[in-house]
Amino acid sequence: MNNLSKTIRRTQQYWFEDGLTELLLGMLFVVLSGLFWWQFASDSEYAPLVGGIAMPFIIILGSILMGVTLRWLKQRFVYPRTGYVTYVKPTNKQRGMSGLLGLLIGIAMAIAVTQFELAELTAAFIGVGLGIGLFVLGSRIGLLRFHLLAIWAVASGIMVSFLGVDVSLASTVVLGLSGLGLMVSGVIAFWRYWQNSEPGSDEPMEALS
Repeated sequence: MNNLSKTIRRTQQYWFEDGLTELLLGMLFVVLSGLFWWQFASDSEYAPLVGGIAMPFIIILGSILMGVTLRWLKQRFVYPRTGYVTYVKPTNKQRGMSGLLGLLIGIAMAIAVTQFELAELTAAFIGVGLGIGLFVLGSRIGLLRFHLLAIWAVASGIMVSFLGVDVSLASTVVLGLSGLGLMVSGVIAFWRYWQNSEPGSDEPMEALS
């Protein structure tokens, strides 16, 4: 790995080091899981329609709020302790490739579920999909805890699938368990970060890119 690649990886590790990103992402997953649970438990005939309309709004609004909240938390708790480092943003090509990979994985799972009548394994497929995403992220930034989260997501999906839980409820449970895993990991990572860092001086720090 050349010096530029090492610098990029260190910068990316710094961004995820405090655990706030996965904490907020886990909260978003739990909120979505709660929406799915409400759809499953509600007696209203309009629940599927309301849930279907609300889900994209929750995802879009939640992503925006997540970004705003993350920046505020880092400015309040992270930058005063370890300084500000500009995160190296993925290029449009990298974003496109990641999106294409996610789309292909989703299509493959949907085909497997429908064509091979594997609806009872839907939760396992969701867990595997989340696990692949977390494993790829962990490999790219070099943080072991994302590999552990990937194992948790896959294990949760498999466990829920083989417990005989209702298919509609199983997807809700595995998403909620994955979200809780992210939240716990984020809290532990932030606690360790807080314990191992100290407030810096008031002198301005140069941003790196």
